[in-house]
Amino acid sequence: MISGCINPAEQVPIVKVNITFIEKEGIAEAENYTITQGTVRYIARPRSTMAESFPAIAARATIMKGKNSSIGPWEALPYKGSGAYSFNLGFHDDHYPAPNNLVHISIMVVDEKGERIGYVTENIIWQ
Repeated sequence: MISGCINPAEQVPIVKVNITFIEKEGIAEAENYTITQGTVRYIARPRSTMAESFPAIAARATIMKGKNSSIGPWEALPYKGSGAYSFNLGFHDDHYPAPNNLVHISIMVVDEKGERIGYVTENIIWQ
C-alpha cells in the first residue's frame, strides 16, 4: 500500500441501530431499540447521507471527549410510519472511538414539514 492511502478493505468502527417506532397521534415513539458497536469495510462505511424527502429519520454518533469531542456525519433515511428500521452510523475518518470512550447517539424523526415528531438518545461505552 502506498503511504497516505486508505485500504478500502480495512475495517472501521460503526454503530448499528435497530429501532421500532410506533406512531400515536402524530408522535413517533421508540417502542424497542438496540444500539451496538460493529465494524464494516472502509469502502462500505456510512457517510453523510440525506433523505430524498420528508418524513425522515436522521441520526448521528458523537464521541464525547470534552473539548475534543467529535460529531459524526448525519445519516438519514425515509420514515414510512410505524415499523422497524435498521441503519448504521459512522464516524469521520481518523476520528474513531477508542475503548472506554463515551459515544452519544441521537436519533430524530421528522414529519413531512421537517418538524421533529420523535427523538431518542442513548449513550454507550465503546468496548
